[in-house]
Amino acid sequence: MLDIKANINSFFIFNSSFGPREGDEAKRILFFHPNQVSIDSRKNQVGLCEAVVKFMSTFSSEPCEALQTQIKRYIFYQPEKGYWMVLVVRIPYTTKALSAIGESQSECPVEPSVMHDLLKSAYKMFKMFMGPFKNIPQEDIYTKCDHFFTPYLMSKGFTNDVSDVIRGINYLPLDKNSFFKVVCFIDLLEVNYPIFKCATFVYNEQLIWNGLSSDDMLTLYQYLVQTLLPKQVEKEIQGGAVAAAQRHGRFISPTEGIRCKEDLLKLTKVYIMREDDTEAKQYYLVIYRTLSATVCFTVDVSVNLELEMFKSLDAFISPQLSAIASTISEQCAIFAVQTAQVAATTDSKFVYFNRLNLAYKSSSPLSKLIPSTTIKPEVLSIIAGIHTDKQSLGSYGEIIIKTPDEYWITGKTSNEREFYVIIQEKNANLKDISDEVRRVCETQMKGIFFYPA
Repeated sequence: MLDIKANINSFFIFNSSFGPREGDEAKRILFFHPNQVSIDSRKNQVGLCEAVVKFMSTFSSEPCEALQTQIKRYIFYQPEKGYWMVLVVRIPYTTKALSAIGESQSECPVEPSVMHDLLKSAYKMFKMFMGPFKNIPQEDIYTKCDHFFTPYLMSKGFTNDVSDVIRGINYLPLDKNSFFKVVCFIDLLEVNYPIFKCATFVYNEQLIWNGLSSDDMLTLYQYLVQTLLPKQVEKEIQGGAVAAAQRHGRFISPTEGIRCKEDLLKLTKVYIMREDDTEAKQYYLVIYRTLSATVCFTVDVSVNLELEMFKSLDAFISPQLSAIASTISEQCAIFAVQTAQVAATTDSKFVYFNRLNLAYKSSSPLSKLIPSTTIKPEVLSIIAGIHTDKQSLGSYGEIIIKTPDEYWITGKTSNEREFYVIIQEKNANLKDISDEVRRVCETQMKGIFFYPA
């Protein structure tokens, strides 16, 4: 797997209507990375993309998606009318020295669908915390884009990995009694504190409860597990007052908690859709954590926030959430032992994805398929191709692909569910692979994926 960040040539956002007259071309560029690129070079790159977009519009009503030159690949994404996000990635280029003509060989190291999903994910994250581009005044949009996308690009771990190819949510399976305790806790809280609506309940990096639309939930989930919670866990490992407070529960957003009225002004605002909403609205995002359990609440921005209300909520949540977290911890320990025993029986790697609820499960406990040193990008490209082309296997289908370096990739679809198994076996035949896939499916899915009789 390759580091996409190391191959990014540039990333920029533009809107041609912001600088319609000659000499105002720089106003069209809302954001440009890297920052050290000269204004003239920025205008040249954006001008090329504007020309390509306009040219392609004469042939198709669909927006332009990609352009490839000898050394670069341009990926286009139009999240809103008039707004374009462009990611430019370098392509390795070599020339055969013995060729009289100078035959070139080029191959993009990054799966195009991964690059396109990166743009979509970046926009969804921006929209959640800043709102749609169209709602931001022109005089403010340059600053907002810079404040968001600069740290976003610096902190984002871009890798050509299956967790980037298939973006999903890792759910935590609980027994009926444990899940019932979670539901009762949420219902009781919303009855006693009606302005606080539970958006999500996460234990470690696994989702238990979701009160948002699936699209917003994926974005919020990625924010929690990739940005907020890793920083919080690092603080807890360091110990001290934060770790002591964590055992009893505390608000972790804002970062220093809610101790005075001034802290209420630091609450994060997000644009999301709750299950009872018909369109995205702005809410305060309140995040509370005890042990390894994290609960996110939404509060309408029209509500007048009072410090005493948050103190009362803290006293209510802390003991109940601690008890629930302890119960879940015991169950997770048992589940981890069982998973390890099953994993020890096979070297095959698998990925499961459900398009309906975005459920994601893999043979690796850290949402990565396998360590980067044990798989080649070509294998991920095959998986990405099957995943991206929804029509390739239809509503139900199966495909088995063998690579020259003895990788067997099996892809299966059934009722919007996808299942991929990777086996590296030199002397295997189709029957051996089919039997192994069936065995992995039966031991790992346990009824989640309905294998035909």
